[in-house]
Amino acid sequence: MVSIYVFKPEFSEEHIEGHRLEPEVMAAVLARFSRTGDGMKKILADLADLDFSDSKKMVDRILRFIDYGHQSIGGLTGGVPIGVDGVSMLTPYMTFFNQPKQDGQETSTRYCEYKPEGLAHPSAFNVPERFHKEWYPIMLEGFNISSLVCAELDRQVTENPTLARIPKDATPKEADRMKRNYGFDRARYTLPVAALTNFGVIMTGREWTDTLKLLSASTIPEMIDLASEIRPPLDKMLPHLMKHSFPTDMATEYMKNFFGRGAEYIRHNGVNTDELPDAVVTNVQLPEENGLIERMNNFSLEDRFDNAFKGKKNRYDIARGYPEKVHVSTYWNNMSIAEARDINRQRPCQKDTLLAPVGFYMAPEMKDAIDKLGLRGRYISLQEKRAELLENLANSTSPESYASALFLGDQTQFELHTNASHMTYVIELRTGRGVHFRYDDHVRQAFESFEKQLPEWTKHIQLGTGEPE
Repeated sequence: MVSIYVFKPEFSEEHIEGHRLEPEVMAAVLARFSRTGDGMKKILADLADLDFSDSKKMVDRILRFIDYGHQSIGGLTGGVPIGVDGVSMLTPYMTFFNQPKQDGQETSTRYCEYKPEGLAHPSAFNVPERFHKEWYPIMLEGFNISSLVCAELDRQVTENPTLARIPKDATPKEADRMKRNYGFDRARYTLPVAALTNFGVIMTGREWTDTLKLLSASTIPEMIDLASEIRPPLDKMLPHLMKHSFPTDMATEYMKNFFGRGAEYIRHNGVNTDELPDAVVTNVQLPEENGLIERMNNFSLEDRFDNAFKGKKNRYDIARGYPEKVHVSTYWNNMSIAEARDINRQRPCQKDTLLAPVGFYMAPEMKDAIDKLGLRGRYISLQEKRAELLENLANSTSPESYASALFLGDQTQFELHTNASHMTYVIELRTGRGVHFRYDDHVRQAFESFEKQLPEWTKHIQLGTGEPE
């Protein structure tokens, strides 16, 4: 049973002390600056005789001529935090994927134990009923193998803490956390994407409107149901915006295509459960004319980057100016869903993913533990049955339901599009002695490719500085 929790921001100001401004009322107050010459003192004075419990009348009084479908006004609604309990990992994945401006987190498979009691119902993904009896044992076996491997890895790291690759300068608290998470981190690859999780997101009303529109347009019942649960409480806070949160033809076609291309890939290529070797492609696009301002001042390419990064001390010193105008793209051929869940939350950036299994990744320690525990036969049998299920679902009357049978180890193509300034932050965040080992692999390979293309930029990246996780 999904549960949602909507938190209402409070606005404090001595002129309206004791009252709470609903997000759309706050947006109307801020928007009035652009429609009148009134200052805030006059605007607040005009609120004195209004009924704060009737946000519709307040909005109409403050801005009678504004349609709240107007995007610039919707963005003034402030961050509306919502927590969601009890949905599969697929739903937060798509929520973060479709909204690059969010701030949010979800329950980590690297820090928390996932148990088979927390498994979504196959109907949540539109799985045809004839496949339900086949679907459940496959999902449960994925949990079982992960649990057995995790227990073995916990035993190993207890006997030999150096396995956790703890940096010498790690604090005792960091060291304990890395030892505790060692097993979770490496045994998670047979966990089902259908496992129930929790997540929280903060977005403006404008962004919630766009997100609900896309979730509602999905062919996945769980996403449609979640949008239906979130909309009523938001409607009380954002009544003008929520009327725009229903599916449109364009949103419906987009969501249909997203899952349709994954199903199409499986129908034509089958399911590969062997590991696909790493390959990464990067592209760098400099501003046209190399930037008019820099060109007119006769700055060399190296000068432009040197000037932008001057004074940088850590990854939170974001380079402004020229690096923000340099568009960079990274294409990974085989990122497992386990890793994609995290980098999928990266913002601001645009992402794309096939979300279909082109291979299957497991941490080397998980492979070794499977052999040590005598689980190789069970694992092979699991993957054979799951591959058959994936193909049957992709060829069924509900082809999008293939997503219900994905595991975290399934490798998929993943793209990240951003600028050189933000990519600097990503590379520094995701590489280092204490960083998750697979992120380090993927991002370091991207760095090496960028280094060949634009060394004037990459010489400013402090590679390998990510702190212990």
